[in-house]
Amino acid sequence: MIEASMRSLPALTVIAALTIPLPAVAHPHIFAEARLEVETTSDNRISELRHVWRFDEVFSSSVMLDFDTNGDFVLDGEELARISEVVTGSLAEFDYYTTLTVNGTDSAIELPEAIKVAFQDGQLLMFFAVTPDRPVPMSGTIAVGVFDPTMYAALDFVTDEDMVVTGASATSCVRSVVRPDPDEVIAQNQASLTEAFFNEPGGNNLSKLFATRLELNCT
Repeated sequence: MIEASMRSLPALTVIAALTIPLPAVAHPHIFAEARLEVETTSDNRISELRHVWRFDEVFSSSVMLDFDTNGDFVLDGEELARISEVVTGSLAEFDYYTTLTVNGTDSAIELPEAIKVAFQDGQLLMFFAVTPDRPVPMSGTIAVGVFDPTMYAALDFVTDEDMVVTGASATSCVRSVVRPDPDEVIAQNQASLTEAFFNEPGGNNLSKLFATRLELNCT
């Protein structure tokens, strides 16, 4: 019954609901340093979008305390697998916090395998790759954004080099990292953002307006 109800919660809220005191659940906020690699093929196509997320020590400690079922302060293979199971199932509803836009049109993505989880130097790591559900030629304008639509988790790309293009066709397009100014976004979309907040306080796609994104301009 508990797990069934949790499937409707945002992915990282599921873990937080298990790890932080109930009074804090109303306004949780966690942070992760992120890296994105857009893998390309020799025939100028995008094959994978690879993610690495390293979570802050406070949140990581909470995960450790809850999932360390044998109390040895080490997350063993079985305990890490449990975290992976919870997050993999929950993130699917939110497209793994990934948007892929090709010439202004959203392209669907899928996860080919379970999200991998590790615990290193006191921090929780998640790493995984998503793939376009159909071939994506490197033509026109392609944008990849990474964000939590509920704004529950802040995924931070610390430097522009944390969003890169890799593989055989890495240099085929002009790469740029776009970091929207929150004040400008609010000023330009105030009516829409206000309406969305009251109609969908649990999250909506307008949060992507604030997300750092990688843009590829291809000929």
